[in-house]
Amino acid sequence: MTALNRRILLAAVAATATGARPALAQPWPSRPVRIIVPLVPGGTTDVIARIIAEPLGRLLGQPVVVENRPGANGWIANEYVMRERPDGHTLIVNNVSTAGVNSAMAGDRPLVPSRNLAPITNLIEAPQVFVAPADFPAATLGEFVARARAANPSLVFASAGIGSYQHIDMEALAKRAGITMVHLPLRGAGEVVPTMLRGDAQITELALNSTLPQIQAGRLRPLATVAATRLPQLPNTPTAAEAGFPEQVTALWNGLFAPAGTPAEIISTLHAHVTGILRDPDLRASLERQVLKVTPSESPADFAEYVARDVARWTALTRELGITVT
Repeated sequence: MTALNRRILLAAVAATATGARPALAQPWPSRPVRIIVPLVPGGTTDVIARIIAEPLGRLLGQPVVVENRPGANGWIANEYVMRERPDGHTLIVNNVSTAGVNSAMAGDRPLVPSRNLAPITNLIEAPQVFVAPADFPAATLGEFVARARAANPSLVFASAGIGSYQHIDMEALAKRAGITMVHLPLRGAGEVVPTMLRGDAQITELALNSTLPQIQAGRLRPLATVAATRLPQLPNTPTAAEAGFPEQVTALWNGLFAPAGTPAEIISTLHAHVTGILRDPDLRASLERQVLKVTPSESPADFAEYVARDVARWTALTRELGITVT
């Protein structure tokens, strides 16, 4: 066990010990616990799942295994988890797209993340940035919009998939700017940066932690931050609001869920363990260096309210844009 993992474990044990919980009727966990990631490896959602897996396994006394099940903007993984037995052995780390946007655009699907998953805790939030390939002739979002208006054929934007938050936000930008762009949907955030570096798309919105190394290396150019204020890592990059688009403010959140019906004592135990892991000062500092803000929820109920507000926001936005997913 590394020194960091030992500190994380001790901090989580201390947090867990502060409150007594009712004993389970049957021993849990009785076998390895799986954390399903609904996207390809390499993205922020995958990263945070793997960060919490090892210390959580030590606390539970069973291995915690991360399993990627990408596809259909997270629906493949979510429907799989929602059908699993609610016994605490299968969890899922969702993000703003795979839980929030999907729930907003679920239509007549019988299973919906906001109804058929039990929220445990928020994990992290990641600030967003609009980026273009470094050789694209635009240094700001305003210059990009001007180029897009004159482009023939239309410029291309990449996203993590149809119905992803990038898809919705980029369509919102296009409508507000009065431009037309072609959507290139991918299988997850982990595929977006390579696509941009190949020049297959001219713009995307992505978490700064995923793009900062490429920005610093001069391979991608930040056009605007998708945040309420300028980011300390990019002090010279204006916000989208400064560029004339005040509605473009999105944070990528990631949270832990279990199938609906999972016993409350299991949810409570997982909440205590995971928030204890996240409150370790060394882990928090490590994540902040990766431009990730640690955001553990005070309780599962608080996280449920957070998700409900997020679903309401995306429901209103997708209706405004007339975007549906069949």
